[in-house]
Amino acid sequence: MNDMIDSAILLTMCIFALLAIQARLLRNAIIHLAVLSVLAAFLYMRIAAPELAIAEAVIGSGLVTLLYLAALKRNRVYTIGVVGDQNARHLADPYMHHLMRTHALREIREFFLIREYQLQIVFVPEALDEALRNDAYDLILQEDDSDIVAYTDDESYIMMELEMLIQMRGAHSGLRFERYQQATPEMERIDTAGI
Repeated sequence: MNDMIDSAILLTMCIFALLAIQARLLRNAIIHLAVLSVLAAFLYMRIAAPELAIAEAVIGSGLVTLLYLAALKRNRVYTIGVVGDQNARHLADPYMHHLMRTHALREIREFFLIREYQLQIVFVPEALDEALRNDAYDLILQEDDSDIVAYTDDESYIMMELEMLIQMRGAHSGLRFERYQQATPEMERIDTAGI
């Protein structure tokens, strides 16, 4: 019975080690490694090595995981806002599913996945001009007649890199970029003062 439990723990450790190696996102790999360390600590307890179990639990699954997650937190989350027309606002979920299947959004997701940037795609319930004034979005997408228009801040280097990559791949992506200047509170005060 004890040999079966030990074998099951070893097999589970092997599975989590493979999951950590094969993970496409670093965050998932870190979680798999933390579980692997907890299983190793449990195995050390089973073979009567409590000092090793405590060290593995504290250092392996605790401290190392926190250090990895803290380093990963420095990796910024990029938010893409999707602006729909009046009809799409009533059908937010089906519209988002339709947009997620487009070639343009697949290329955008692949771009962020390769660079291991965290990507968040949200539906924007407001109009385009309001969304452009909102600094919560790094990229704003709106479906046009035949393609998708991507509105980016003219100072974002990541978005410039994305635009260059899309242009190098050709026009078949159906994605067109338009730049805008992000309005700062100082600029808004100047604009309202001039009226």
